[in-house]
Amino acid sequence: MKVKLIWILIVVGFVSCKDKLEFSKKKAEDEKIIVQYGEHFLTDKDIRLILPKDVSKEDSAKLVKTYIEEWVKKKAIVDKAEENIDELTLKEIDNKMVEYRQDLLINAYNNYLIEKNLKDSLPESEILSYFEKHKESFPLSKDIVQYRYVSVNKSDELRAEKLFNSGNDEDFDELMKIVLTSGNHYHDKDSVWYGADILPAQIPMLNGADNLRELLNRRRLKITNDSLVTMVKILKLKPKGSEAPFNFVKPTIKNLLLNKRKLNLLGDLQKQLYKEAINNNEIKINEKP
Repeated sequence: MKVKLIWILIVVGFVSCKDKLEFSKKKAEDEKIIVQYGEHFLTDKDIRLILPKDVSKEDSAKLVKTYIEEWVKKKAIVDKAEENIDELTLKEIDNKMVEYRQDLLINAYNNYLIEKNLKDSLPESEILSYFEKHKESFPLSKDIVQYRYVSVNKSDELRAEKLFNSGNDEDFDELMKIVLTSGNHYHDKDSVWYGADILPAQIPMLNGADNLRELLNRRRLKITNDSLVTMVKILKLKPKGSEAPFNFVKPTIKNLLLNKRKLNLLGDLQKQLYKEAINNNEIKINEKP
């Protein structure tokens, strides 16, 4: 059978039932009408919703007065528009309102499902597995480094420099005693990757001259001022364009997988509801005569 035009009316789950989408305002039994303009009205609950907490009576009265004036103006324009706009345009607006309401409902329900069913944690093995399969998808957009740095009093320079440059963990522990005793700054998270461009923000002594460039070229740098000596060492460097290490892109992959789960959650629900509608004969297809 040839069908020139088909309307598909899908009556599914939370978007079902006749006259469900009704936009006219209803007053609950426990509400009191405060302001009325034509068929429009504001209740005591509407007014309470616009008032901030801990507002004074004087400010409250001003806010309510201003809100009511703007509300009446808007309703007057809406009524005038409905009187003068053609029926087809009004129908188009109504359809957009229905679609917008549906989008709001779906978004709210999606957030409810996410909060109820999804956790922010993911197994390390799942994140690592994704990384292993998609390594080429994560080229570095900038140079990244692992580094150490300490600042010591000038009087401790010779001993500190020897301990810092030895490469021995025990010597570095001994150096940290000197740094902590003097209350100076340091960075010892040597297994964490950082963008090389943020080093000047973490080590202010690198600002100015070509200190950062010299550090990246030589992999170590000593900066001296009147009272302090700062020593920085690049332990590892991965250049821009090379394959990103797992720990550096781990947060990105985690967010990617969580967002994918969120999308799949709503998509799976939509498919399930559509299948149930078919099985329960809730989809009616009417042929235009």
